[in-house]
Amino acid sequence: MSRIVGSAFGAALAFAWAGALAQPLSLEDALRAAETHSPRLAAQRAMASSAAEQVGRAAELPDPKLRFGIENLPVTGADRYQYNTDSMTMRSVGLMQEFPNRAKRDARNMRAERQVGVERAGIAAQRASLQRDVAAAWLEVHYGERAKEALGRLARQFGLQIDAVASGVARGRQSATEAFTLRQAHEQANDRVIEQDRMLARGRIMLAALVGDAAQRPLAAAPDTARLEHATEHLVDRIAEHPQLRVFDERQALARAEVDLARSTGKSDWGLEVGYGYRKPNFDNMLTVMVTLELPWQGERRQDRDVASKLAELEQARAMQEDARRMHEAEVRGWLADFDAATRRIERFQKILLPLARDRREAALAAYQGARGELAPVLEAERAITETELALVQAESERGKAWANLNFLYSAP
Repeated sequence: MSRIVGSAFGAALAFAWAGALAQPLSLEDALRAAETHSPRLAAQRAMASSAAEQVGRAAELPDPKLRFGIENLPVTGADRYQYNTDSMTMRSVGLMQEFPNRAKRDARNMRAERQVGVERAGIAAQRASLQRDVAAAWLEVHYGERAKEALGRLARQFGLQIDAVASGVARGRQSATEAFTLRQAHEQANDRVIEQDRMLARGRIMLAALVGDAAQRPLAAAPDTARLEHATEHLVDRIAEHPQLRVFDERQALARAEVDLARSTGKSDWGLEVGYGYRKPNFDNMLTVMVTLELPWQGERRQDRDVASKLAELEQARAMQEDARRMHEAEVRGWLADFDAATRRIERFQKILLPLARDRREAALAAYQGARGELAPVLEAERAITETELALVQAESERGKAWANLNFLYSAP
């Protein structure tokens, strides 16, 4: 009975798993799967969590130190190594505490807070980058399947014509050369299908690296890549909101906190030590209270140079942000150019080039069927339609890539 129940449970699980794999994978599903599957997001969240643990802790006093031992122990003479015969010898225990100046402690805490800002901005940047990668991989598989369909139609069309040509050769209406030409074209089309299968498999592998087992599912309908979520006139104007530039903003803030921390070293730190010396039974016990005070001197050679070093790092952060802003702006303008050019090409393919290719095929086929033409122009016309369809798919793929980059440019954190 238990075997029957176990078998039934296993069959139910297998059926549920097969049903899950049969569900179409939409782009939105892929994005959600990548969110939970991505190691890069997990790593960035761990870094943010690590940085957050230092906030507050950085402003605390250092741990106190326990000091104990024997002071002034004779090592020569009749009383050597005797701890209770000389008035200066005592067993002592004490507690030491260092007190960094308030400005330094505040600066350390501010640096920790700025580090958290850097890591959290990094999460938003990684999420936006991940979404662009997933959208690009999903669309690559989608358009790869579209290209395979076009090549498959060409191979099937040639396959259907093989029987007709073979019959014509048997009746003496067509030459063996035409039959061999058609078979060669058919096999070449099949070879291109195999190559497209390879490209499609690589696309699935890349998608699986991003979304896991969900990549095995068939794809749902593609999103409308002809329409951008953000108005094109705002994409460049909002470049300061780019997630990568927000990371540079936070790095500048971190660099300023480092400058403040370097400046705080110009103020003195101090420490306190309280000790108790035990000299009984022969002598009285003693209490020791010591205060240490840091003396920053020759500041122009030490602290001032530290501050200058951190100011230079701040300038570096500003320059890197400006360079990144220019590169990202050029990138966005390039994607917009790709999107506009691909949109115009798609319109030309749909309204002009594909209708022309189909008209050419109809004319060549009519001439061939009416014994006024040869087979080669028909085959060439069929290939021309497929090549035009593949070019259309390629143009749509180029627009899809630009759409993915622009649509997920300013991903919300």
